[in-house]
Amino acid sequence: MNNEELLEQLESVANFMRGMQFDLRIPSDARQALIERAQELNEVVEKHLNAN
Repeated sequence: MNNEELLEQLESVANFMRGMQFDLRIPSDARQALIERAQELNEVVEKHLNAN
């Protein structure tokens, strides 16, 4: 797997995590943590995309 594929997978995971915020079975504090972590993943992806 090359770096571009890895970044695409990380972005996909971040999107999946962001989508989980709508699952009301997950406690609100956990949903908030998912949102925050997804944002951190997106920042890492953007940083590496901009570096290339």
